[in-house]
Amino acid sequence: MAAKIAKETSAIQRGIGDKIGNILMNVSSFVCGFAFAFYWGYKLTLILLAAFPLMAIVGIAMGTFMEDGFKENMKAYA
Repeated sequence: MAAKIAKETSAIQRGIGDKIGNILMNVSSFVCGFAFAFYWGYKLTLILLAAFPLMAIVGIAMGTFMEDGFKENMKAYA
């Protein structure tokens, strides 16, 4: 049982390891980008903020499709 838990823990660590760093990097880039944009040109930034709901919907849809693909791949290996 302990060997199985260690094997599963290792698989989870390999699967999540880089993703958390990438998520933090992308979120910080997003926030810093908007801060920089507001500093240099607030009018264009306001236009981008108006387009943000569309970008969020597309991001959520892309995440959903990726999750579905991941689940299909996991079924193939199970």
